[in-house]
Amino acid sequence: MNNVSLLNSLLDDFNYGLAMPCLEAPAYTPAVDVVEHKDSYELVMDLPGMTQDDIDLSVKENTLTIASKQDPAAENKAGAEQKDENKDAGKYLIRERFNASFSRSFTLPRNADSQQISATFKNGVLYVTIPCKAELAERKIQISAA
Repeated sequence: MNNVSLLNSLLDDFNYGLAMPCLEAPAYTPAVDVVEHKDSYELVMDLPGMTQDDIDLSVKENTLTIASKQDPAAENKAGAEQKDENKDAGKYLIRERFNASFSRSFTLPRNADSQQISATFKNGVLYVTIPCKAELAERKIQISAA
């Protein structure tokens, strides 16, 4: 028995079977990899079970935000309505998979071209490409006599 199982067992005994919501519904933070290439950055985020329509991708100033469009309150309401309609649907004995809203923000590097960001979604994985701005070459400035 690990420490979490022991803690859950003790809490269940203490609460006489009443579940502690904070222990059953952990915060959802999708895994992200950020890769620096020669002329771009690539952000890869695992979003299993989602579609591209479930994701909101936005950029404001130098902050890229990725969030889900899912509304947990609406899901809970829909689940409750479905449960009322089908009382024989069964009850969960173990529930480790869940849908939760999330929001992740990333500060873009100074050389990122926020106007050219593109994204693709394939097999539950979001790929965001952030191109780098072309570096301005140093140029000599002519000094004129006054």
